[in-house]
Amino acid sequence: MRRLGQAKPSGLRTSVRLSLQYSFLYAVLSAMVFAMAYWFTQYEVQDWVRDQMKSDFRAVLAIHAEDGPAAMIATVERLAAVNFENARIYQIVDANGAVVAGNITSAFSSPVPDRIDAQDTHLAQLLNSEIEEYWLREDQIGPYRLILGSGDHIVAEVLEALSFALAIGYLIVVTLGLIVGVRIGRMTEQRIAEISATLSNIADGQLDARIPRTGTVGDDLTRVSTAINAMLDQIKRLLESQQQISTDIAHDMRTPLQHLRQRLETLRDSPAIAPDDVSDSLTQTEEIIATFNALLRIAQIEAGDRRERFVRTDISQIIANVADAFEPAAEDEGVSLTVTALETALTVWGDRDLLTQMLANLVENAIKHCPRGSHIQINCEARRADIILRITDDGPGIEQADHQRIFQRFFRGEKSRSSAGNGLGLALVKAIVDMHNGTVMIIQSTTGAVFEIRLPNDADAERV
Repeated sequence: MRRLGQAKPSGLRTSVRLSLQYSFLYAVLSAMVFAMAYWFTQYEVQDWVRDQMKSDFRAVLAIHAEDGPAAMIATVERLAAVNFENARIYQIVDANGAVVAGNITSAFSSPVPDRIDAQDTHLAQLLNSEIEEYWLREDQIGPYRLILGSGDHIVAEVLEALSFALAIGYLIVVTLGLIVGVRIGRMTEQRIAEISATLSNIADGQLDARIPRTGTVGDDLTRVSTAINAMLDQIKRLLESQQQISTDIAHDMRTPLQHLRQRLETLRDSPAIAPDDVSDSLTQTEEIIATFNALLRIAQIEAGDRRERFVRTDISQIIANVADAFEPAAEDEGVSLTVTALETALTVWGDRDLLTQMLANLVENAIKHCPRGSHIQINCEARRADIILRITDDGPGIEQADHQRIFQRFFRGEKSRSSAGNGLGLALVKAIVDMHNGTVMIIQSTTGAVFEIRLPNDADAERV
């Protein structure tokens, strides 16, 4: 079976095929645009010629109105005389059908056609060989008929120049489009090959392999590459975390299991069973069970199995209940526990039991690590979008380097891992907060530790 990274490159074939497809589409669209440009240009030039004849008619009409028929006839005669190479037609026909002025010797029948072949105009002398047709216009001025015409050579020359320019431009556009398309296709295929090769390396176990950062920031493939790299970084972190979790589980489980084994061997070899041995064995068994139960609970929360239990929950009532429950334990440890007065109910959308577990873990953690004489305070306030919950103590605090790691499973600040506990309490807090679309963080403090939790206010909370 051929591996992905060993596949035969097909960049040229793919890029050329895609480029030809898009170039064909581009060529068709360009041809349509150029054809529309040609048609509109032809229409505008013809319209301009007809407007020019209309302007001549208005000028002749004005002369007739001001100076009479004789002046009008004289004006048309002058226009016909200075007309260059008979590019224009001028003719005045009286009421009897006789031609009285112009460069056309024979009178046109009425009504005149819109167009007439140049050979059928009966010009005294046809000098401009480029004219194939004349466009005609007929108007009545008193008893006279005024016929005006214009040759099509101007339009033909304009359209001929335009056709040549459009043809050359079309070839240039299509050629450049094909070249650029092939180039872009090759670049795209190369970047896809880099992504494929990186994924193949990852599949081979090279977890440090990453897609090279090329292209512009807003490029689609760049965004995909960035997302894949971020995913690979997250996968690497998760694998490293799993490796660390496996090491920590082995370390934490080894000691109680060894003790349990020793006690069971003692019970096996001893004719008399000591009650203390049984009690210690049960205690160590409960520790092991509690650790695995905590892991299972975190897994269930991260899977979202309890979202159907979400209801509108009063967080202030949860704070009061937790404070009442842990106040005796705090007194036994010589630690004071206070709660900032809550004036109104602060509601969130969530699981009441899990939120209670979250707050209880934080308070228990603070009591456990604070020396005698310390003070723990629970404070809660409402913002427009968030409910902010803070658990503050003036104990030994948490090292800055551990702020990001303290919510990992089995993490403990002390390296010997000799103290009681399994390092899952804060990991459970993080899982509960994430399930409620909130955030939990440690705020840097000069004395003690400050845990801040932000949960969506009930008015803005997402109903899952």
